[in-house]
Amino acid sequence: MTALVTERILVPGNKDIRQLFIIFFDDIRQKENLDVLVQQICQHFENAAVVAVCHYPAQANKPDSWEGKLLQHLGLTEAELSQMVAQSGEQYLAYINEKRQEFGLPAQATALVGVGYAASVVLELTKAEQVPAGRIITFGGRYVQLPESLSIEQTIHLLHADEDEKVSIHFARDTHLHIDQIQGDATVDIANKTKNSLDPVLSKRMIERLLTCVPLRFWQEAEGGEYELRQTGPEPDDTIH
Repeated sequence: MTALVTERILVPGNKDIRQLFIIFFDDIRQKENLDVLVQQICQHFENAAVVAVCHYPAQANKPDSWEGKLLQHLGLTEAELSQMVAQSGEQYLAYINEKRQEFGLPAQATALVGVGYAASVVLELTKAEQVPAGRIITFGGRYVQLPESLSIEQTIHLLHADEDEKVSIHFARDTHLHIDQIQGDATVDIANKTKNSLDPVLSKRMIERLLTCVPLRFWQEAEGGEYELRQTGPEPDDTIH
């Protein structure tokens, strides 16, 4: 049995909330780098609410189960990761829907951030017909099984350390290539000579992507001549696309 434990909720001082970031992580030892990530989000998105939630094994009676290994901060096998993703998706989605309803924000004003194995659960949610968020950001994550198709209504940002000890770097490269082949929208950034995918250099890169990356669907709409392409950035009336 696992529980999603809300570690912190930060809201703008003016209470004018126009964007929502939900960060899922599974290793409390990442607190220092998580603090950096949250600080950078708050600095660049002044109208954003930020929720950090830990995927915590509340009861791990079997030490050799994925719950037990997660509690001990051990690496998961492919089968164990598959079990974690399958057993956690609905719980994640329910949490996301609850927070979106609480803050009164739609999917396109929401960004999901997954760290480590929690990122794999977040990635699985991108396969849904109705996307849960406009932006999906993963640090050191991977799909258990690559998607057959993805909605263009979401942009996926893959961030990975080249020496990540839990999830091999090749998953990030292969995933980015595959998403491109199925005409999805994704970016990939790799930190060289780095073991922790939540390294501050990748947190900084995430911010750069959010501020400068125009979603593919906007380009398609502009090419169709039906919409005017606009610049994206942390303006007061912007959402996370």
